[in-house]
Amino acid sequence: MNYNPKINLDRFEASFKAIDAHTAGEFCRIVYSGFPKPEGNTPIERKHWLEKHYNHYRTALMLEPRGHHDMFGAYICEPIDPQADFAVFFMDTGGWLNMCGHCTIGAVTVAVETGMVEAKEPYTEVVLEAPAGIIRTKAEVKDGKVLGVTLENVPAFLYKPNQKVVIDGKEITFDISFGGSFFALVDTDKLGLVDEINEKTVPYLTQLGMKLLHTINKEIKVQHPRLDITSVDLIEFYGHNVSPDANKRNVVIFGEGSADRSPCGTGTSAKLGTLYAKGELKVGEPFIYESFMGTKFKGVIEKEVDECGYKAVIPLITGTAYLTGEATYAIDPIDPLKYGFIVG
Repeated sequence: MNYNPKINLDRFEASFKAIDAHTAGEFCRIVYSGFPKPEGNTPIERKHWLEKHYNHYRTALMLEPRGHHDMFGAYICEPIDPQADFAVFFMDTGGWLNMCGHCTIGAVTVAVETGMVEAKEPYTEVVLEAPAGIIRTKAEVKDGKVLGVTLENVPAFLYKPNQKVVIDGKEITFDISFGGSFFALVDTDKLGLVDEINEKTVPYLTQLGMKLLHTINKEIKVQHPRLDITSVDLIEFYGHNVSPDANKRNVVIFGEGSADRSPCGTGTSAKLGTLYAKGELKVGEPFIYESFMGTKFKGVIEKEVDECGYKAVIPLITGTAYLTGEATYAIDPIDPLKYGFIVG
């Protein structure tokens, strides 16, 4: 018996190398080899090119049998902007995203701990080029291990407050805010949707969230004032905290019915922008957001900025990621399920 097997990758349609990690419980598959260099003059154009020409690679990596219903990842490559260390294109089971906080934390942790970026103690600064813009991060490093990552996100702001749609005969009120993508923020306590956001109520909120996503994008138009972003991509249910050191608890629904295990970095950013616009959070005041699992992100408003007439803030989001393994994934040309499938 040969206990040192080797796969002949030459016979496959494509193969990919990846480092797997999780941030506060939410998966991050960081793919660094296998995709062609994306074409385009801007990060948004490069994202659209990947959507048009290589979306089947995304589904192969995110869906079963290589992924799962709640999968998340990113493809990293050479950036356009020389100030960036690398470009990052976020992906999930439903498509490509413009920004992701938890996966930014995961990508930076992977880059520093695997030597893609030189580790410097006590802090290593890493700059990412995302479709939503330049993301500046600072990783706290000790003995080669990343203890936490703080990211400076793009401007976050309240876009359309107090919106309403009807789902299954019930009126749902929400705010639409931007935190890297557009979110619809729903107060579960105010609407009496669930007694508590937890593992038992997440399946119901996932179903409701997908109905909300479909209805909102059908009935309400959104357009970022500067970027080519024209849809609400995530539903953020929030309610009272369970952990005594948290301010609020949430679950974010996205993709093809995925429930974020982390408190969601872009969702936390959108929440900070919303609270600031309503006068409920000040610059420099910490906001601790917990996921339905009890994992936490710390959010702080660094400063107020103007985003094409919108009262926006620059959020600082801090969280921790952990590497879980490395892998090579391959697409067999005669596999009838080679580009993946999803159940449910």
